[in-house]
Amino acid sequence: MISPVRGIGVVLCAMLAACSSPAPIGRSVSESRIWDVRAARFVGESHLVAALAAARYRLLGEVHDNPAHHDLRARLIVAIAATGARPAVVFEQFDLDRDTALQTAQVTGADAEELAAAGGLDRKAWNWPLQKPILEAALAARLPVRAGNLSRPELGGDLQAAIDKRSDAAWYARFHAARWSEAQAAALRADIIESHCRKLPEAVVPRLVLAQRVRDAAMAQALVSDATGGGAILIAGNGHVRADLAVPVYLHAAGLADADSSSVSVGFIEATPEEERTRDFSRQVIADHPGFDYIWLTSPIARDDPCANFPVPAARSGVD
Repeated sequence: MISPVRGIGVVLCAMLAACSSPAPIGRSVSESRIWDVRAARFVGESHLVAALAAARYRLLGEVHDNPAHHDLRARLIVAIAATGARPAVVFEQFDLDRDTALQTAQVTGADAEELAAAGGLDRKAWNWPLQKPILEAALAARLPVRAGNLSRPELGGDLQAAIDKRSDAAWYARFHAARWSEAQAAALRADIIESHCRKLPEAVVPRLVLAQRVRDAAMAQALVSDATGGGAILIAGNGHVRADLAVPVYLHAAGLADADSSSVSVGFIEATPEEERTRDFSRQVIADHPGFDYIWLTSPIARDDPCANFPVPAARSGVD
């Protein structure tokens, strides 16, 4: 008879092998490389897993439509669980108002498809089933899957008024406790303008900056609130896991719970092998993608120019 613990291990090992789908352009996932920013060198996957296992909070980014990034994050969840850790897995893709439904679904033995439904996943917006391997990995390891994001209705209308109405929420205190400089504000503003193809009306930008900050504070609070003895993992876009501008800023807000706990941020960045061979590539990739402890380089996928048909938002556009 296979013991429950050993049974989980068998499932995890099978999933580890299954999460090695090839990247579409240039090289396979097995040929992707991991840059340790602090050590300024390439490291093996086992090195990254050890760093993640040792941290209380692990923040795993992505380019949303790159399948390799989802597969690799599933693989990391498998590897972290194989160390014996049982962290909660908090998803940007699930809104906090669906968290109870997510927990109920897990108690009743939901599979990944059923869990996505319980969490109200916007399958079109999030390119489902790209996240399915991540949910399957978490479920196979019996890790709690939790919601981390604020919903559009919560951030609708007068955004500042909507935020102030939630002054009793734990994330509200975390938002206000975090240090936020003019340099950080300028950097986040520039990122949001660039990510919207430089087509945002000027009047919309401050609202989107504020919405991004509030969502980051909410995800930071979800990590702290949902953490098990094994800590927590955040599944989110690269922009949300940056240590200089995003969730870690609020996670480590002075004077609040777990402010001094360790965290590791991993950015998943697209680069061709030819780009990697250029002079000063490592310096350039850090300059272009700051705020990560590790950068996992994968091949870009074939996609149309996202800015070619980018709609120009109205001046009173809602929150992205």
